[in-house]
Formats: sequence, C-alpha cells, structure tokens
Amino acid sequence: MRILALPLLALAFTLGGCQSAPPRGTATPAAPKQAATLHGRASYLERMQLPADAVLEVQLLGERTADTSTSVLAEQRFTRLHGPPYEFELAYDPTRIDADMHCSLRATLRRGDGHLEFVTERRVPVAPGSGETVEFRLVRAGG
Repeated sequence: MRILALPLLALAFTLGGCQSAPPRGTATPAAPKQAATLHGRASYLERMQLPADAVLEVQLLGERTADTSTSVLAEQRFTRLHGPPYEFELAYDPTRIDADMHCSLRATLRRGDGHLEFVTERRVPVAPGSGETVEFRLVRAGG
C-alpha cells in the first residue's frame, strides 16, 4: 500500500503546482460593497400638491466630532413621487461611516423645472443602521 501511496502523493503535489495564479501586477477582484438603506418619509404642512414631475433630493451627511468638516456620504434624487408624505429609501455605504461621526439628512423638493419649493429647515439627525424610518418636515423655501 505504501508503494501505491507515494506515486499518488507525488502526483497530487505536481498537479497542485499547476494551478494558475493571477499574473503579477493585477489585483484580485474585490468583494462587492455592502450597501445599506435608510428609510425615510418627508412631508410639509402646506395644503398643496406639487406637479407629477417634482424631484426630492436627499443627502446623508457625516460630520466628525474632532473637526468641523462635513462630507456627503450619499445622495439620491427621487422622481415619480406619490404624496405628500414622500417615502424614500436612500442607499449608502456603511463603511464610510466612522464611530466618531454624527450623521444627518438634508433634503430639497423642487418642481420639475428646477424651482425650489421646500427644504429642510435644519439638518435632521439620523442613526444609520438602526432600521428606523426617519420622518421630517420640509418648510417652504424662502418663507
């Protein structure tokens, strides 16, 4: 039996050396990024309906505790809105959020021609990853 095992073992080592490796200088494919979703609902108090071509733009902002710089972590434009209230799901990359970061939302609501109708009065604090639906009120722009 030992005589038969030795040639098989030698063959296994030989074939193992034949595996192709990626050429030098090329990167192996990275794992796909895990996207997370923040659920929200934007509304306003005015009794009016915006045209069907209205656009809701939502930004997820991150501000570090150590300095005052604010970065846009994710932003998305939503069309074909039904509401108010306007429900949305904002996709973001959770790896861009640090433990020392305060996150918030900023939003605008425009007519299809670009005219600004409503905005968030101030940033809306959020806790990405909590799974909660973030609700906030938009106020009339310029008023």
